[in-house]
Amino acid sequence: MQPVVDVPQGTVQALSFGDLTGWAQGDHQPTLAALRIACEKITGSPADSGIGGHEIGGKPLFGTGLDWSEPCRKAQTARDATGFFEDHFLPVALGGSQDGTALFTAYYEPELNGSRLRGGPYQFPLYARPDDLQKGVPYFDRAAIDAGALAGRGLELFWLDDPVESFFLHIQGSGRIRLPDGSVARVGFAGKNNRAYKAVGKTLVEWNELPLEGMSKRKIEDWIAANPARRDELLGTNPSYVFFTEREELNADPSLGPIGSFGQPLPSQRAIAVDRRYYALGIPMWVDFDSPLGPIRRLTLALDTGGAIKGARRADFFFGSGDAAGKVAGSTRIYGQLIALTPRAAYERVFGPF
Repeated sequence: MQPVVDVPQGTVQALSFGDLTGWAQGDHQPTLAALRIACEKITGSPADSGIGGHEIGGKPLFGTGLDWSEPCRKAQTARDATGFFEDHFLPVALGGSQDGTALFTAYYEPELNGSRLRGGPYQFPLYARPDDLQKGVPYFDRAAIDAGALAGRGLELFWLDDPVESFFLHIQGSGRIRLPDGSVARVGFAGKNNRAYKAVGKTLVEWNELPLEGMSKRKIEDWIAANPARRDELLGTNPSYVFFTEREELNADPSLGPIGSFGQPLPSQRAIAVDRRYYALGIPMWVDFDSPLGPIRRLTLALDTGGAIKGARRADFFFGSGDAAGKVAGSTRIYGQLIALTPRAAYERVFGPF
């Protein structure tokens, strides 16, 4: 194991693949398949430009387009996924996460009941991005929008039958809308109102209604069911609001996951959301944590971001689509190991030969 390197933003620790519990037994082929898609975007960047994330002395830890050219070229024909990653990448831990201190939560693609027309149970609008929304400028907050600030402007994409499920759709950022005729439409993130996100679970703790320990989506839903008169008051304490667009390109293939921040579909249980100030999007990342389904030890890709995902020791794991994925995701909040993989050429450009 290489020495820890101190940098202004924390530490960088180079590891060996033998330090990753379960690495040798893992199936890395699905992640290699996703990386082949990601490489189309990574190698499309100028050869001398950093692809993002952590920098040390002005040098990108996760490399430039030039550093990725060889791994991406070899990825297209590689048959042995384990050997491919070991040959072309090095595991690195940022900010001490090699000690098991990274906080994992999880998310999913919900499926909701909705209609393109208002009527019957379908009374709660899902809005498209307003044309007067400006980048970085605070817009109407959630309470104002829910009270009708955008009504009558023709922004309604769909009408949903459950305001609580609609609220959680905003948190997930994408979803499936099951229409009355049985067909399914897909929606994805199109913008937000530039208001700070506040977890309603935190509000319930502040109200002395629920303890922080064991907080989950299910407990929040149960509290709302027991206190229906306070539903809107609770939801309104999160001023952040998300606008959506219909993702027609996904409608034809239900096996595709939602589109993440990197611009490609998220593979179920093989993608995570990270803080892009620390990790470049598109890079492989090893995760090791205990989920309600059992231990999750596998190689993923950093393909998404999230408003609550802040810092080098933070990740959001994508469990997939539907109610079953939602139940598991809503119960996941645990510490584990988060390790990034960087091209060997990129590491050596920063630190010298490994």
